[in-house]
Amino acid sequence: MPRLCQLLPLFLLLWLAGPAVLLAQTETPAAANKRLFDRTVDELNFRTMETVYDKSFARGKFPVSLRTAKARKAFDNFPGRDDLKKLFLNYNGVSDRFKSRFGKGRTDLVEFEKQLNSILVDRNFEFFIRVLPRDERVALIRSLQRVIKQGAAQFNASQDAAPEELAADGAAVPPADIDPASAPASAASPDVTAEDPQPEPEVALATPAAGYPAPRSLDSAPRHDWMDYLTLLLAGSSLLVLLYVVTSVLPDLRNRLDALAEDQERPTPPARTRRSAPLPEDRYEDEDDN
Repeated sequence: MPRLCQLLPLFLLLWLAGPAVLLAQTETPAAANKRLFDRTVDELNFRTMETVYDKSFARGKFPVSLRTAKARKAFDNFPGRDDLKKLFLNYNGVSDRFKSRFGKGRTDLVEFEKQLNSILVDRNFEFFIRVLPRDERVALIRSLQRVIKQGAAQFNASQDAAPEELAADGAAVPPADIDPASAPASAASPDVTAEDPQPEPEVALATPAAGYPAPRSLDSAPRHDWMDYLTLLLAGSSLLVLLYVVTSVLPDLRNRLDALAEDQERPTPPARTRRSAPLPEDRYEDEDDN
């Protein structure tokens, strides 16, 4: 009986670990790579939302437990920022659909890295991180590229087809949302794409989510129309008028006010009284006497 009690924990451990071992043995490399892709996408989405949330709320911290789209959907801690809450919910739904980019068609390592890197140039991704300063956006993209490299290092390439086989069966045709002209260049140099700190959007990417305006690229130069030049002209004219008033009108007005104040402070001389001449003496009596 004591011997049986000692072996009972061992039997229990084998009973619990048995299904996991059988599942690992029956899982194909393609299924394992697909699960690795989904897990990497969740990590990319989590780090992106964590960076934007921590930047938007100085005293807040994005919970580390929100590493799945389902957990992030239930998150509701956006004090006083309903607009940011709506932005997070919309991007959470859009970013979870990134998982569908891998698992159909080509499933080799090149396609694995290519589809993960395409997330970093997606218009929805660029729109979501627009609140970050430029240097923080560059740092975020570089950190996400390191996550992609870590995922690629765990990729199981045991069943990858040879390049000539891919070209023969037509599996090398890029997806519909990728420009065919840029597909060979990106497939030939995946490392160059991974090292680009400022990726440019591809020709035909996924459309933004509902309610999202189409953002421009981070480095594209803005275009100026006649309204911009008219505004610049009016601003320059206002500056010249202000300088004229400060250098000419105000000093002259100040001098006039000072002179007027000095005139008011001077004492007024007393008014002179006009003395009338003395009247001649009355001498009528003397004349009568004479």
